[in-house]
Amino acid sequence: MPSIWVCYPGAPYTHRAAVQAARRVLEPLQWSVIDADSKERSDSVDVPTHVDAYLADYDLLPFDILLGSSQRCSSYVIRKALIRKHHLAKILHAYSVKHSLPCNKSPCPRTWTLDIQFADELDELLADDLYDLRDLLEEGDGKAWFILKPGMADQANGIRLFSSVQQLRDIFEEFEDKDDENSSNEESTNAVVASQLRHFVIQEYVSTPLLVAPGNPEAPPRKFHLRVYVICVGGLQVYMHDDMLALFASTAYQPPNVTAPRDLRAHLSNTCFGARHTAPTDMKDGNVFRWQDLIGRPAYVPGRSEPVELTSAHIDAVRKCAAVCIGRTMEAVAREASIHWQLWPNAFEVFGVDLLVGCEGNADGNLDPASLRTWLLEVNAVCIHKGGGRGTTPESVCYLCQQPDFAQSGDELSGVVDHVFERVVQVGVLGESPWPEGESHNQCTCCFAAPLIKS
Repeated sequence: MPSIWVCYPGAPYTHRAAVQAARRVLEPLQWSVIDADSKERSDSVDVPTHVDAYLADYDLLPFDILLGSSQRCSSYVIRKALIRKHHLAKILHAYSVKHSLPCNKSPCPRTWTLDIQFADELDELLADDLYDLRDLLEEGDGKAWFILKPGMADQANGIRLFSSVQQLRDIFEEFEDKDDENSSNEESTNAVVASQLRHFVIQEYVSTPLLVAPGNPEAPPRKFHLRVYVICVGGLQVYMHDDMLALFASTAYQPPNVTAPRDLRAHLSNTCFGARHTAPTDMKDGNVFRWQDLIGRPAYVPGRSEPVELTSAHIDAVRKCAAVCIGRTMEAVAREASIHWQLWPNAFEVFGVDLLVGCEGNADGNLDPASLRTWLLEVNAVCIHKGGGRGTTPESVCYLCQQPDFAQSGDELSGVVDHVFERVVQVGVLGESPWPEGESHNQCTCCFAAPLIKS
């Protein structure tokens, strides 16, 4: 009798969904489901070696015996090309240049990468490596905004907005001050230490995000991003779960301005950030919704006063854009960075891909669905514990291993996560045959499928 071992220690929401999915899908096929429920750290869990499949936290997987094996495992051993922002940005840029892709075909906003430890290194970087960014800042006269993100931090830590060279310099000086034990001001709760991170990305701020009033239609609109669960299998099939989640900022949207550049509550839709920096009464309408449940809600684009109701055409147009964006991203990384994303034929993994929805070009007041597009923000991998586990590898000891926190979906949307794991088991463990790109089978759209593993 084939068997699967399921274990997500310290993550009851994820563990429950994984176990129930394995039982629903595999037990009718005479599989044995081993429920290794544990509230302990991953380094204290006894991991079996003679099972047919693993559905478990990254740090628990015995990669040394899985290499070259037919046993299925729920993570790729190396995938930092996807989950570290600076790696991902460099790879997407290199792929675009090699294939002469136009800017509007790039999955992400225009992006720069920088390696910096101290603020006094910034001027040299702006003169040598980031001269085009410096020119944009100087020519923009404070009207063009950019967003700074650490390459390896989660929960929106270290993210900042700026519109001038001086503001960028001030940010890195603030990060240096964070290294001082006496620094205890209120804003430091979202600060990072530049010398510990080093790698950052800078992106053009998308000035035309789609804004929606998700709860009370009379409430002011809020910015949001889509959390899309993406299943990658072997080398390589990519499937997007059609039930996308819309995660909203905790306060009404306001365009960035020089008077309050550090107030990010209206700009960041990260739920952990919103919970830390917003009073509970400000979030009574809720921050997480199914994308398709927003049909009929008022939608806005900055600079337009009249709301437009979201229709099924808008919802479907964004879903199709998301599938194309995800397919391009995964293909580019798989082809361009085979060292930093190692495609094992027996591996599969579910990623949480974050996308920003916005309006491209000069859309009219009717908000034509064809004017909507998606931009890639980041890719998150499941990694419950931050290193020190049994299967410790370079992937698991990074500063903060990004993860799609399934529990953010909440109890009301737990059905989405449950079905995601069912599809993970079906396509990842059982090896369901791929279907044509762009088509959806059982709530999963195929975004990319091609044999990329070199023999």
